Amino acid sequence: SRGGDTRHERQKKTTTSDRFPPMGKASNSKPTGSKRKALRGPKKDRSKLEVTDQAIALSDTEVAEALADVLPTKLMTPAHVFVVMQKFKQPLLKALIPGKAGRLPTNGMLQEAKKKVLGFLKREEAKEANESTSDLVRAFQLASGEVSLRFDWSFAKQRVKKASFDRQRKVDKWDECLAMTSGDTNATSEIFICGTKFMTQRALTSVLCHEALHNLARRQRVGNPFLAEDTEHIAMALLGDPQLVHEPSLIECGLEGKK
Repeated sequence: SRGGDTRHERQKKTTTSDRFPPMGKASNSKPTGSKRKALRGPKKDRSKLEVTDQAIALSDTEVAEALADVLPTKLMTPAHVFVVMQKFKQPLLKALIPGKAGRLPTNGMLQEAKKKVLGFLKREEAKEANESTSDLVRAFQLASGEVSLRFDWSFAKQRVKKASFDRQRKVDKWDECLAMTSGDTNATSEIFICGTKFMTQRALTSVLCHEALHNLARRQRVGNPFLAEDTEHIAMALLGDPQLVHEPSLIECGLEGKK
């Protein structure tokens, strides 16, 4: 989403592969959009399942293959990208979405997620301040091709603190995602999380962390300071953010069971 886009275009739903480049073997599959899948009840009518009920995560190998094609550093092979991904991987992001044996998220779960994400952001901010190696910073530099980026840690932490559930479906219908960043501008965007779908504590923490990383990195050169959403998603994929695809489309392509 760009600074001059409309409000609709500024809604950044929790990343999967909708705005992410074609995913190797799954390039012919229909991605879930910026969606996080919901738990599948054993008695549900498969014909009535929502998009979030039918998404599965791609393997790190497949993600590495796709990233090698789109990263600004064209000399990186999939094998090189895979190694970078393993080094940059953040446990906070690398979670099963929505996870097994989840529950409707509670305010207590959200507070716990906020505590963990804020701690993560503070640690990464301290690394940058001390000129130490921050894998988060390096991931955004690699994804954007920008050597000099400014990270608005205060903005990210404030958005995490204000993050809230949408239990009345006022922000979104939540038939395609579990969380989103939305606002009149990138600078005024807020984080909203679905409060009506089952998820585990780890999944909730992961989607909150994902949303916190939107609009965090800014260019320092002349022009629009905000990175493109595609670029942000590539950086997050390097950090281990799950890349989800639409399960029925994989079946149609004969790719089911290869994940």
